[in-house]
Amino acid sequence: GPSPADKLLTHFDRITGTEPTFVRVSDDGAKTRLHVATYRGFPAANALTGFTFGLSHSHLPGGSHKELMISMLDTNNAWSLACGFVADQFQDRCSFNCGDTINFNDRISPSSRMTAFVVIHPQHISPNDWIVDIVIRKVELVQLIPLYEQERSWLFDGGDLERFLNQYGPSEIMNPNRREFVP
Repeated sequence: GPSPADKLLTHFDRITGTEPTFVRVSDDGAKTRLHVATYRGFPAANALTGFTFGLSHSHLPGGSHKELMISMLDTNNAWSLACGFVADQFQDRCSFNCGDTINFNDRISPSSRMTAFVVIHPQHISPNDWIVDIVIRKVELVQLIPLYEQERSWLFDGGDLERFLNQYGPSEIMNPNRREFVP
């Protein structure tokens, strides 16, 4: 039968309805071989969605197995590469739980002033698809939502994530230049 890796990729292919391009983001000697699979045209014609591929091999703090995803209305792969970079750099110290904020410390993409992320349940895929059973383990998908620095610090200081997310429609949250949230 299909390998666990094939099961995961088949899941991503089915969700997006397209074929990905792959980029390796981990170093040669890294303990986790990490790739990013970037899909164009999902969840909208002019959008891209990136999934990490390999993060779920590592035991995150707290013991869960996850892959990260990002969806943006942009054609620039910088978004999916940043998603992979976050997985690679933070896997030893972050559980990627919903509500966790991650400071990227740099512009995520040249087209945007956003420099951070918050982890949420995936917005553009059905809840039935949040968990992937690849037989050897169950893998949870979580989504990175890019943030402006002020939003990151507000959320980090206890700001209400639901209140933040409710300000934006599913399209607007993917806009690299969306209006900044003002609490």
